[in-house]
Amino acid sequence: MTTSTTPHDPLEAWREPLRVSDPADLIVAVPALLGFHPHRSLVIVCLGGGSASSVGAVLRHDLIPPDRSGHRSDRMIAAVEQFGAICGNEGARAALAVIVDDVGDRESYDDVVGMLAASLAANGAELVGAHVTACIEAGQRWWSLLGDPRSGVLPDPFASRVAAAHVLEGRQIWASRSELSGLLDGGDDLERRAVADAVDQLREGALFDRLGSRSRVETPREVSRARLDLVLWQITTVASGERLQPIEFAELVLALDDRVVRDAAMALAVGDDAVAAERLWIELARVAPDPYRADAATLFGYCAYVRGDGPLAGIAFSAALESNPAHGAAGLLDSALQHGIRPELVRKLADTGFDCARRLGVDLPPPT
Repeated sequence: MTTSTTPHDPLEAWREPLRVSDPADLIVAVPALLGFHPHRSLVIVCLGGGSASSVGAVLRHDLIPPDRSGHRSDRMIAAVEQFGAICGNEGARAALAVIVDDVGDRESYDDVVGMLAASLAANGAELVGAHVTACIEAGQRWWSLLGDPRSGVLPDPFASRVAAAHVLEGRQIWASRSELSGLLDGGDDLERRAVADAVDQLREGALFDRLGSRSRVETPREVSRARLDLVLWQITTVASGERLQPIEFAELVLALDDRVVRDAAMALAVGDDAVAAERLWIELARVAPDPYRADAATLFGYCAYVRGDGPLAGIAFSAALESNPAHGAAGLLDSALQHGIRPELVRKLADTGFDCARRLGVDLPPPT
């Protein structure tokens, strides 16, 4: 499931709000609200505020129709139940559904919308609208469910106010979730093998370890401090536009394998170095071998989470858990995201990172 856990800031960039009463306006805003164009998906927009028109959490799951005998998918049932629970946790009074699908039929859509309405009602919210389109593109037809007779043709999604505000904030709207997933993939095979070899050699002591040799670092605290200093130095290197060498990536892999260093690095998500840190985590996740890749992916996911990019955070946590299913931080953060925990609450984890850095005697950029 894809979860975006903030009332979306792009809406605040314009005085004229998203008109949730206009289905076409709502539908073309969905790619910007999610960060990508959904395909064969069920999307839920939670509504709150005094008039139940303020956009809250936006949720997405693959649309899985009943089988030929009419049996519902267990995954679809679980997703719909979770949608209701998240809307309840959000304090949402109402919700809207958008189905983006080019292969289903009216009967299957009515079935999933009926399930959703029941799940929302059980959690104190009402499904006030449900709309269908084959894909979110200019000129595509849309139509409504729940006895709503409205239908029409979609305007250009890229011309919507929400999309424009999204782009002005520097956020990319991806063509699909799979394209978004590729952000952490695509590392050069030769480079990945070189990094993996360097990690093995560093672990075996075959190469000089600039993280601290025993002759000059005597305590675990000093080792961790040297490793955190290395991380901060390489963030500066990446910010300058330089590309790290395989040995440097390997040193970062081993530095972040130190839990104290990894915990301290989480605090970078809320400071002035957040953008450069994200860039480093992305580059490292693309070339690091398993299971070490999980550390970089988790740190990147945390950065995305605290700035409100739930879909991107979910992609990162999935990549982390694929690399290392036992990664505790990735599992906890992914669970928080899937249960709709707000970024401002998760942001408090950065306090632990600052505490870790202080205990090592390292000053991190203060929170912004």
